[in-house]
Amino acid sequence: MKYPRDENGSNHRKMSDISQKNKLYRYRMLLCISVLIYVAALLVRMTKIVLDPTLPRDGAFYLLFVEHWIATGDYIYTFFDRIGIPPPFSLWMIKTLTLEGFNPEIAGRSISMFFGSMIPVAGFFFTFLASRNIRIALVAAFLLVFQPDLVLYSGQPLRENTYIFFNGMLLIMITEAVIRNSILKWAVCGIFLAMAAFCRYEALEFSVIVPFLLAALCYFRKLKMKEAILNAAAFFLFLALTSVLLWACADFDLRLVARPLDFINNVF
Repeated sequence: MKYPRDENGSNHRKMSDISQKNKLYRYRMLLCISVLIYVAALLVRMTKIVLDPTLPRDGAFYLLFVEHWIATGDYIYTFFDRIGIPPPFSLWMIKTLTLEGFNPEIAGRSISMFFGSMIPVAGFFFTFLASRNIRIALVAAFLLVFQPDLVLYSGQPLRENTYIFFNGMLLIMITEAVIRNSILKWAVCGIFLAMAAFCRYEALEFSVIVPFLLAALCYFRKLKMKEAILNAAAFFLFLALTSVLLWACADFDLRLVARPLDFINNVF
């Protein structure tokens, strides 16, 4: 006995297969473009270091800070109190590579160059998410590859590149979270904010911006109140957890807990 062919089902499967192939092709294309952007940014930054291997005053101070941290195990730089206490994440990465046998200056420059070369990639994805136009995203990435300040900072052992990169990733995840209304992505936003804040304190401004953004989404009826509360809870929960984890990994001096007023004075 012959059964009739289910043409609708067959067509549906074909369309599904084509859709999956298109998604896979798009992901591969975006990955290839990201690699090309990264390589181009890395070559530009390496050329800058070869032509002008200068070390700025702040970079020398951070390297001295790391050497003092390794020698004494004390993160508080007591004889530079007037400069303040910088967040530990960037310096902890330099310290980690130094303990693995790298020269502190090479470690600092390598970390800065890696994150500095990733900034155009983050800019490409953020622009693509915002515009859904790959040509506009490529133009944005091209401008970031050759942006003079970013090229200058990328070859120096400074905190700026790690801070800008994690801020860029935070903006990408906020955009994704708003578009897809995903509590998981709001949690990831909290992780990236903690990383950015442990590079520079200025990133903490987003801890004020995010609640206002969620409130605005509720006001314009793009989000239910219950969803907004859950998203905010996930954001601040993972912000706190990641901050504690980074604090523990960096072995931040616990005397800061006993001296909160001195800490606040040093920050501000």
